[in-house]
Amino acid sequence: MVKNPQHELACLGHKYGVALIYLFGSQAREGTKILAGEKVMIEDPLTDLDVGVVTEEPLPKLPQRLKFYAALYNDLEDLFKPFCLDLVLLEENHSVFQLEAIKGICVYQISEEKQDTYEMMILRRAADFRPFLEKYLQEVLEEV
Repeated sequence: MVKNPQHELACLGHKYGVALIYLFGSQAREGTKILAGEKVMIEDPLTDLDVGVVTEEPLPKLPQRLKFYAALYNDLEDLFKPFCLDLVLLEENHSVFQLEAIKGICVYQISEEKQDTYEMMILRRAADFRPFLEKYLQEVLEEV
């Protein structure tokens, strides 16, 4: 177990050039307990911890992006044991998905300004994109 998980998270953020880290989904609160130094028990072995990351700079091109993802995943998984992680590079996803992630818990930020700017950008984009996504999903469901 890491001695000071919150400090370790900040070190990882700096090491990988991460601007924001969000915990979201059903296990987000359990993830914050780990960062507070508490032990957690996993009742369902299939459960995972959803972690969303926003980088300071644009994501590297492939294949460097895969190396970046693997290294970050391994370090975060060590920090958040006993959970398996579902690590998401949020910039790779559409704004409605990113909106769901930012509804979670921001556990690391390089600055409040960066967090506020990012979240406002996502709120605007998601508001513009959501009607199109909902129409698309409705059409797909009608075909099934």
